[in-house]
Amino acid sequence: MREITVTQVERCNMALFLLGSIAIAVITRDLMAFFSFAVASAIVILNFRLLKKIIARLILKQEIGKKDIYLALPAKFLLLLGILTVVVVYGNVRPFYFLMGLSTVFVSILISQLLPLFSSSSQRRQDNGA
Repeated sequence: MREITVTQVERCNMALFLLGSIAIAVITRDLMAFFSFAVASAIVILNFRLLKKIIARLILKQEIGKKDIYLALPAKFLLLLGILTVVVVYGNVRPFYFLMGLSTVFVSILISQLLPLFSSSSQRRQDNGA
């Protein structure tokens, strides 16, 4: 397996968000299905970006304070839990499409890992030396 970067996963995640939202809107022609997928995918993208910023800030610091770990991560978790609760309780979401939207980060990581399999062998040799 090759090494992937967070930026590649984010790009793939945004593509899945846009293409998935358009596909669901066209195929189902149901506004609530589109809303469910789009909101769940946006929440997961927000979670991924917040986690990336928190981890980058902790890695770049020479000294990691307990305050950072005990405040930043739980605050992010509570914020996203609150957003999820409001959306599920008051949003009238379709569960199947909502779960599909929540899985976009996992799918984008898989796609980022499997994408080199579909490139030419000369390009793979140039990238990895294999």
